[in-house]
Amino acid sequence: MAKGSKIAERIRSNVDRVRKQAKTDLKSVPPHRHCVVCRAVIRVDSDPPICSNSNCEAKHSKNERSRKQLSILMYIFPAIAVLLVILNVTGGGAV
Repeated sequence: MAKGSKIAERIRSNVDRVRKQAKTDLKSVPPHRHCVVCRAVIRVDSDPPICSNSNCEAKHSKNERSRKQLSILMYIFPAIAVLLVILNVTGGGAV
């Protein structure tokens, strides 16, 4: 059992040392962003937030187009539903 406790103590001390080292290393990382497609490191001021890879540019433009379409649909469908409720309540404009 003594051998097992020595190994456990060594492991604990190694883990503590690595944790302390990791905290100090994080202070030296320069400010940066990540590409929204491939997660590569890019400059902070890059807009749109993608790297220079052509695949990432194509995928980002496709995703932006889909996002805009979804945003428009999120406004159109409730508007149609409200219009139908109003028409139903008022009798559909029938005399």
